[in-house]
Amino acid sequence: MTPDPPELSPSTLLAPRRAAWSKDELLDLITRSAGATMAVLDRDLVMIYANEEYARWFGTVPDQLVGKTLVQVYGAQEVERFTPFVERVLNGERVQYQRMLRTPYGTDEWRTICLTPWHNARGEIDGFITTALDVHELQVTMNALRAANQRLSSHMENSPLAVIEMDHNLQLLHCSQRAVQLMGWLHVAGLEGRLLTELLALAPGDDSLRQALRRLQSGEESQNRAETCLVRDDGTEVHCEWFNSALTNADGHVTSIMALVQDVSAKIQIARQQHYLANHDSLTGLLNRAAFQNRLEKSLHQAQHTAGAVALLFIDLDGFKSVNDTEGHRAGDEVLRIVAQRIASTVRAGDTLARLGGDEFLVMLDREVSREVTDHIAHRIIDALHQTMTVDGRDLHIGASIGIALNPPLQIDMDDLMSRADQAMYAAKRAGKGRLHYAQLACS
Repeated sequence: MTPDPPELSPSTLLAPRRAAWSKDELLDLITRSAGATMAVLDRDLVMIYANEEYARWFGTVPDQLVGKTLVQVYGAQEVERFTPFVERVLNGERVQYQRMLRTPYGTDEWRTICLTPWHNARGEIDGFITTALDVHELQVTMNALRAANQRLSSHMENSPLAVIEMDHNLQLLHCSQRAVQLMGWLHVAGLEGRLLTELLALAPGDDSLRQALRRLQSGEESQNRAETCLVRDDGTEVHCEWFNSALTNADGHVTSIMALVQDVSAKIQIARQQHYLANHDSLTGLLNRAAFQNRLEKSLHQAQHTAGAVALLFIDLDGFKSVNDTEGHRAGDEVLRIVAQRIASTVRAGDTLARLGGDEFLVMLDREVSREVTDHIAHRIIDALHQTMTVDGRDLHIGASIGIALNPPLQIDMDDLMSRADQAMYAAKRAGKGRLHYAQLACS
């Protein structure tokens, strides 16, 4: 039987092959097969070695390049471009830079050029080694990414919306200049890493943004919106609308949060003005009929459930028509404004005032209501309106008659209460004007 051959280890198998290669052969193999251009130049910039890849770029073979200077290989103008790098490497510095080169195939591609000093046995620099690696795809990708980032950054800075980027802990990663201006921050520097919630001067009780961001952090929502009111150091209110979105990784964990913030202060102000105009008399600034009736109905409903009381004072001016006819409508309007101011100065804070129309005014008392309180306030109004009014240098005199309806004892709805107060006011006028009259349980 033929004995089995001895088992050979990988090192045993490779040993004869290693012995077959000399150091020079291995070096030649590496320089020829590395896939990078490689050349060695002395201090006089004469080429003493070039591999086949290097020579291929010039459409020749290595032997045709050895012995030539850089100027002979590249030309004086091209050598002048990279002379500063050559000077640095001959001073002992390892230099690396990137440049666009024309390939043997006629295309322009990016290469990383590496210049390494060549030291002799005494440590002196006798020349340098130059290699070039293909980084075209990487450079193109990096350039595209850089351009995309620049476009994104430009969009962020030029956007009318404030842009704020945070990490998953709400620490600032980036914010646009518009965000700095809108939030009232002094500058961008020093904001990175700060918690957004600590930087915002939110109005007391305004927690909508914190809640919205919390829902994004927890993964409960991927996007949401919130409205906030910021109070700057000078006391200015800034109303903002936030459009927030969360970015998650492959595991579904939130990695960052982006907020686009719009200043809606003007819109809020317009809405407030529209609401004011819809609910107030344009001449006096008091509530109008609709707004007053809405409050009166709510107060009556509440009084019914809390055993409270509501007093309605129906005020009609005495002698106003004469002022309007003799002095003109402009003077009449000024008298009405003075009347509104004087009534407001006589009632308590929290009492409700309105101009019903023409020269008719309303006052509602819905807290601490008693006959004594109602009498006191009504007489104060009559006395205040009886005082002389000076309009355009002329002294004018009017008065007021007041009808009062109390609930209870009148257990009636809003329309009936206003009607009974109106009737009581006319009863006061018939009794001689400049006085008050209460609506009775039974209408006479």
